[in-house]
Amino acid sequence: MTARRGNGRIGWWIILVVGTVYLFWDAVVYQSWTWVPSRTLGDPVTPMWPYWSAFALCWVALGLLLRFASKQTGKPNESGAVWCVLFIALAARVVVCGTSPVLSDDIWRYIHDGAVLGGGENPYAAAPDDLAESQVPMPQLLDRMNNTSLVTIYQPTSQVVFAGLDRVWEWLPSGLQRLDPNHDKVFRLGFVLFDMAVIGLILFQLRVMGRSVWWAVGYAWHPLAISEVAGSGHQDVIGIAFLLLALVLAVKLLKSGEGPGEGPGEEPGEGEALNRKRMVIAVWAGVAFGLAVGVKPVVLPIALVLAWVLRDRPKIVAWSAGATVLTGGVIYLPFVLMDGGVSGMVETMRTFVDKWAFNGSAYDLVTNYVVGKPWVDYLTMAVLLGVIVLSLSKKFTGRPPDAIRTAGAFLLASLLVSSTVHPWYLLWALALLPICFSPALWVLSLTVVASYAAHLNPDYRVPGWVVIGEYLPVYAVLGWGAWRVIYLRQKTLLGGAV
Repeated sequence: MTARRGNGRIGWWIILVVGTVYLFWDAVVYQSWTWVPSRTLGDPVTPMWPYWSAFALCWVALGLLLRFASKQTGKPNESGAVWCVLFIALAARVVVCGTSPVLSDDIWRYIHDGAVLGGGENPYAAAPDDLAESQVPMPQLLDRMNNTSLVTIYQPTSQVVFAGLDRVWEWLPSGLQRLDPNHDKVFRLGFVLFDMAVIGLILFQLRVMGRSVWWAVGYAWHPLAISEVAGSGHQDVIGIAFLLLALVLAVKLLKSGEGPGEGPGEEPGEGEALNRKRMVIAVWAGVAFGLAVGVKPVVLPIALVLAWVLRDRPKIVAWSAGATVLTGGVIYLPFVLMDGGVSGMVETMRTFVDKWAFNGSAYDLVTNYVVGKPWVDYLTMAVLLGVIVLSLSKKFTGRPPDAIRTAGAFLLASLLVSSTVHPWYLLWALALLPICFSPALWVLSLTVVASYAAHLNPDYRVPGWVVIGEYLPVYAVLGWGAWRVIYLRQKTLLGGAV
């Protein structure tokens, strides 16, 4: 009987893996290869339904595989499973990179910015529309870019990567350059390298936690991660890789303690050596976090999360904070000193906060009753951060502080109160899902792609009924989870009488 159960488990594993790969392949082929000819014929609506349906089927298959992973207790870190996760993740991404970006046009601004900075000019000095014809490095991209009247909003860490990828394209043989005349394949392959680094960090953390590496497929094989990075080429993955590195290092610091005399058998000087090692890790965590902020400053409040969970180690917090500030200065100062400075980028950021809104949920409800759009976001985020940090503290949960879980909760909550939520914004939280699973985040990773219904409207707006259908299941799952926490807490306090 035992042998039969083992064979059945192996068979179930094969079915899940093969089924997931097949459905994922179906999703990327439909999404990337059938959209282009239909769009050329002036009918961008037709391919959306195959994309949505294939995406949903793949999501269901991944859900079953994650369910399987949650049941695994023995040999969670088999090398075969690791290589399977990595191979399928990389192969799928490489296939998608061979197509053209179709769900978003952001990548064309990245390529423009990279060419400008690669040519020695400041990408924040002028908007593309304000450049003379001779100053535009790639004129064929102007019609593909959005908001060409505004200076780029993308931050210095990203700009350095863009310029590096532009240089990589310049180094290619002429034959390969002809295969990628608009540079988008080189850029997306470059982003895929960052994405594979994210997957590697996820696998590393799962190994440290002693959990099944199959949990990694929650991000590695997720159709959202593949389509938004390899397909559309969104630069967020640069910051996600650095943020996840900072969080992994923070967890290591959290478990390491502080101060000499960690054990009764410690040799003289060993405590000091351990402290030096911790300080080095703290510095690298600060550098990684500073680079992540240099991609999207909106993640800066996570510094307070990390400071809170590491509050018993003030020296570590100080070294990390110093490294973060120094890194920020190093990456921003050169652009500040260039001709044109960064004032144009700051103005674009203000425009984004004041005037842009897309696919939000709670934000629109709040702004209907509070006057003053700019400060509503800041106040709501500050209050939200405090509530999340307190609710996840040891006093309320009975568990030691968890940097990754707290950061994941903040990233998800910030999406729910944000004025603008594009599908690729979810990737920041999704990268943490295999490490700290969230049912609400898992549901949102399916429903968020409904916002691509905006492609069907001339004004690029998501219909109200679509927004309701997108967020209602998420809030329902959150409500159910909150009710269960309250119920179980009452049951514990009453000694099981409830």
